[in-house]
Amino acid sequence: MIKSMRESVLSKNYFIIWDVFLKYLPSRFFIILNSLVIIPFFAHVLSSGEMGIFQISIGILNLVCTCSTDWISKTTLRFWVKYKRKNELESFFSNIFFMTIISYTLIFVLYFCFSDLICAKFFIAKNILLLTLFLVIPCGLRQFLYQMLRIFNKPFLYTFSIIIYQISLLCLFLVFSNIWEHVFSILTAMSMSIFAIDLYILKQIDLKNKLSLKLTPSMLQESLKYSLPLIITNVSLWSVFHVNKFIFQYDHYFTDTAIAGIAWFFTTSILAAMFSTFLFSVFPTIIKQFEKKRIIKEFVTNTIQLYFVIFIPFVAVFSLFSREISNIFLSEKYSQACVLLPFFAVSIFGHELLKLINIKYHLKNKTYVEMVLSLIVGLISLGLNIILIPKFHILAVGIVMLFSILLLIIANSLIKFNSIDYIIPKKVFKSATAAVLIALTSFSFVFLLFGPNGLSDYLSIAKIVVFFALSYLITWQFRARILE
Repeated sequence: MIKSMRESVLSKNYFIIWDVFLKYLPSRFFIILNSLVIIPFFAHVLSSGEMGIFQISIGILNLVCTCSTDWISKTTLRFWVKYKRKNELESFFSNIFFMTIISYTLIFVLYFCFSDLICAKFFIAKNILLLTLFLVIPCGLRQFLYQMLRIFNKPFLYTFSIIIYQISLLCLFLVFSNIWEHVFSILTAMSMSIFAIDLYILKQIDLKNKLSLKLTPSMLQESLKYSLPLIITNVSLWSVFHVNKFIFQYDHYFTDTAIAGIAWFFTTSILAAMFSTFLFSVFPTIIKQFEKKRIIKEFVTNTIQLYFVIFIPFVAVFSLFSREISNIFLSEKYSQACVLLPFFAVSIFGHELLKLINIKYHLKNKTYVEMVLSLIVGLISLGLNIILIPKFHILAVGIVMLFSILLLIIANSLIKFNSIDYIIPKKVFKSATAAVLIALTSFSFVFLLFGPNGLSDYLSIAKIVVFFALSYLITWQFRARILE
């Protein structure tokens, strides 16, 4: 009887996770499909110097968004349910609006103070830097709107916005590239596309909350207590993932900037698009269950088990077929990117896994613990990059990044809260081990069937397809044991 009830709970959990994930998956399918076209296109059209500058611009954009808008949008997701139940959404959104205005003001004050120094040190034109900062406005609004789409459970609107953005980005770039230089054209196309999508989503969701600059001190204090540690946490993680490109650029290793940039850009566009969607869709469900005082232990455990089973094959492809992927999708001038793809793939997988492990901090509003650990590891990563990159160049980037992510996973896993029990380690370890063994078994079969190297692009694609098919076939066959 008890066993039957447990199986019923597990079945229900997996159904909920799958149902929510599959609603958002089509949007990521189109992102991945377009990335397989757009990124190789940019890799062939842009020179390595232009690619390096573009990657520096994207790195700056990520950093500024992290410090100014990302934490605000996460605050919206975390507390929307709470303030809706209290009928205080108008006050809450007014606080969000106030914090956003202050953030945007600080961005452009800092631009006028430090733009000359940044442009000189990292060899980026001032108009490119200014356009990058203007991009923060539509990107910040989009982050907020995407959180609202999660809250309102509107996956189809989310999917449609992604498709239109990808198409308009490419079309506008093709138009503008005949007028301006390539990097400026890409950033302009991004700005216009995101603005258009933001306006469309705003119209569709029809937010009717009145906004003002009136603050509610207690509400603001709660939001800042939760979110400000996230800034330091995210800046530390930004350092782990992006500081290597800035070190290359600062030291005049412009080709290495481009190689590290395109390898990271391609890997994140494919893998992070899927991994983050899984968390993007499940995270609100976990918060709602927690806020309603429900036990979340089985649900979070099942979520992590599915995460391993679904995505280990993708990590394995980037790790075991990195040379084939590089030859197929990236220009010959970025052939060294194959060295970085395995490191980046495992690091991205670990980073997204870390979000599930660290959900305990968000549920208990103790994000300062995550902040301290991330700051320590971020500083270690920065020091290792500064020391090792001049000696080992590209290889140092991969080693330091992977080491930093593994250190974060170990450190955060050791932190326990007596008041929250949310993961069953034994079950997670069992599913993870099974997923890795299945991937290695499938690769061994593909290796015996096709041989090691020297195949055409078509046969390389065939190897990857057979690997996926075999991995998921074995997983499906033994799913009951793997996810038990």
